[in-house]
Amino acid sequence: MGIRAHTVSKFYLQGFTALKSDEHPHPFVWLGSLKTGEIIKRSPKNVSIVRDVYDGVGGFADPNLSIEKHLSKIENDASIAIRKYTSKGSNEHAVVPSEIWRFLAWQAARTPGWMELVQKWANEPHFGEGEAIEPPPPGLDKSIPRVRVQWLEEPETGKRVGFADPDELDLHRKKGWKILFERDDHLEMMHIQAWYFQVRHFPRLSWTRLEAPGDEFFITSDHGVAWLVDGYADTPPAALRHPTAQVVAPLTKKFSLVGRHQTDRLNVTPRQVNRFIAFAASNWIAGPTIEVVRQALIDCQHRQA
Repeated sequence: MGIRAHTVSKFYLQGFTALKSDEHPHPFVWLGSLKTGEIIKRSPKNVSIVRDVYDGVGGFADPNLSIEKHLSKIENDASIAIRKYTSKGSNEHAVVPSEIWRFLAWQAARTPGWMELVQKWANEPHFGEGEAIEPPPPGLDKSIPRVRVQWLEEPETGKRVGFADPDELDLHRKKGWKILFERDDHLEMMHIQAWYFQVRHFPRLSWTRLEAPGDEFFITSDHGVAWLVDGYADTPPAALRHPTAQVVAPLTKKFSLVGRHQTDRLNVTPRQVNRFIAFAASNWIAGPTIEVVRQALIDCQHRQA
């Protein structure tokens, strides 16, 4: 049957469970569908499941390592770090532990929605040129080249062919053949992209910790980490250099991180943050009350109208 993998971590979703449901054997979140508007109760252990999605070596040189095991270690470290970080007194500029940044970097790069965007971008004209590319972090040039078959598809016939020769690959790409990424391709790109988020994209932003007051709450989504650039949600990470870029990373139902290029005081409500998260999501959002999820779905519809 394969390994049941959470594309949004189970421990992370447990930070958004319904009020008082933590006191019961089976805590739940309110899960809202962006497509139908339906809102249901769902246990975190049954949210965002894909089998075998991380069962591969990714960017590791050692074939005995796997992304699945790597994520498990990252999540264990992050669960402790988030619990400690959100239990401290209110300080919007408190130092965020490295374990949290590492988790958020991987969460931003690991979802099915992200993989679909990578596949889409790879076949857009001129993608990979100019501003779409971020300079590589130090050390990337020392990585060991890995050669494997790259699959292409002829759009008119649907014929699929694998190429190991870079010249043949380039020739067919110029003829209009489309790149088809396999799981191993996605895992390797995921590994590299998480590194970019951690050492390039996130550090250049100014971050603020928000705490939801009273009976207000934050939601999360099937992305976990969301960003908008000049009003667009489906932008490549290199676009985070743009002065309008904003990144929202909810940590729990009461705490969220917001990254911007501006350093002035951030005046934003949980409702505005939740609208942002819903707008950038692919299929679902989740939160601790049916009301906060419903409001985010409504606000998202109004923004898209």
